[in-house]
Amino acid sequence: MWVSNWLSNRKQRVVINGAHSDWVTVTSGLPQGSVLGPILFNIFINDLVEGLHSKISIFADDSKLCKVINTEEDNVLLQTDLDRLEAWAEKWQMRFNTDKCKVMHMGRNNASHPYILNGKTLGNTDMEKEF
Repeated sequence: MWVSNWLSNRKQRVVINGAHSDWVTVTSGLPQGSVLGPILFNIFINDLVEGLHSKISIFADDSKLCKVINTEEDNVLLQTDLDRLEAWAEKWQMRFNTDKCKVMHMGRNNASHPYILNGKTLGNTDMEKEF
């Protein structure tokens, strides 16, 4: 009940140099800088990993999907996992930013299969920052 009350009936306004807008009802989101915000986000994405064949690392709102591809079946499983993530995001009215999603092919004999998310072939990269 406490969480519900904290998220319900919120209002906000903008104040610039002493001038302010009218109060408006906030219908979504969380107050920024709150301790509860990250906790609720973690609860919200808790089922993201269910049914995946690949390893997934999640930090805040960033995620990395990793899979060793030795066979065509491995390739299909990775694409299936991307499809599952896309379905999850659609179910929860979220969207992965495909412009930020990249594929890193490693190894000399890598077939460099293309992968698709949200109907878009993902770009390739040869380096990635660790979160």
